[in-house]
Amino acid sequence: MEHNQKLVSLHDCASYSNQDLVDTAVALAADEAGGMNPSGATALLKPNILNASAPERAATTHPAVLRAAIRYFKARGAARILVGDSPGWQPMDLAGKASGMMETTRSEGAEWAQFSESVSVEIPGARLVKHFDLARPVVEADLVVSLPKLKTHGLMYFTGAVKNLFGTIPGLSKSAFHLRFPGRQEFATMLADLMLAVKPGFAIMDGIVGMEGLGPNSGHPRQVGLVLASTDCWSLDWVASQLIGYDPATIPYLGLAALDERYGFKPEHIRTAGEDPAARRFKDFELIRVLKTTDFFKRHLPGWLHGIVKNATVARPVFLDDPCVRCGACIRICPAAALGFTERHKAPTVDYDACIRCYCCHEVCPEDAIALHRSLFI
Repeated sequence: MEHNQKLVSLHDCASYSNQDLVDTAVALAADEAGGMNPSGATALLKPNILNASAPERAATTHPAVLRAAIRYFKARGAARILVGDSPGWQPMDLAGKASGMMETTRSEGAEWAQFSESVSVEIPGARLVKHFDLARPVVEADLVVSLPKLKTHGLMYFTGAVKNLFGTIPGLSKSAFHLRFPGRQEFATMLADLMLAVKPGFAIMDGIVGMEGLGPNSGHPRQVGLVLASTDCWSLDWVASQLIGYDPATIPYLGLAALDERYGFKPEHIRTAGEDPAARRFKDFELIRVLKTTDFFKRHLPGWLHGIVKNATVARPVFLDDPCVRCGACIRICPAAALGFTERHKAPTVDYDACIRCYCCHEVCPEDAIALHRSLFI
């Protein structure tokens, strides 16, 4: 393989029930993707611990994949293995216990790393965001490994190795980025710049059971049967998004990175090994519908008319009284302060003029009490 080529490896793994088979699939995929030599290094494994949900919901990386990854890096000589994430609104320990991540980490002799303290990282060559405050363990690790779950995503359409690294920003400070960059393309550019700050060295994707439909939290588990690995997060996401039926160039952060040399990503340099992704591509995976950019309307229509067009074309959150338990997660995470409880309704009410359509509320709702609708009349 030429030095500028990026290899993505795909290996079969039918279920999580046999840990030996998961270990084998992860090791084969990782080795075939270029392997690692972490001898003596501190490796930070960053799974997707979205919230306090059981592994069966497929909202988080499965603990069996995390266990296999810890064993892989330990066997190859890593001196210290850390596991960490920063869920959107719940405490990391609560999400870690419910998802099985904390017990898995500790039982394998790795360290459960808190992402509460941040370190400022400057990126002078970034396109949009010149500095990030990242969790200290991320900055101090010798090697950062993204361990994403293969899922659809309401805002970015797809979430994988790149979007997973948004969790390297501690706590609710992530919400501020949604307010600063409310548009899909702006948010995608922020994610691309975040890659320059984090500098991940490897990625292993849990694609054994993915999530389709209204991901990343309210979708449905979908059997995919693959573990994917690469030294390049961009390339892994390009292959994985194509695998489930997307044109990867329409995923905002992938399309952006493919056209901007500062991110070092060239889709034409991708090569695959193991399973043939074309033979495994889904034709019926339930995807988030990709919208054409509304930039033209924003530039050419008066503000009041652009608002009408936006409401008609861009899905907005609708809160359902029956399943709502008034936990307040949506209110706490809303970057635009567009939500609030009233006496008339059990579920929160929404100021749609303030709502920026970031779908943070939908992402964190533990009861599936939020629907996404496109309509002028709600």
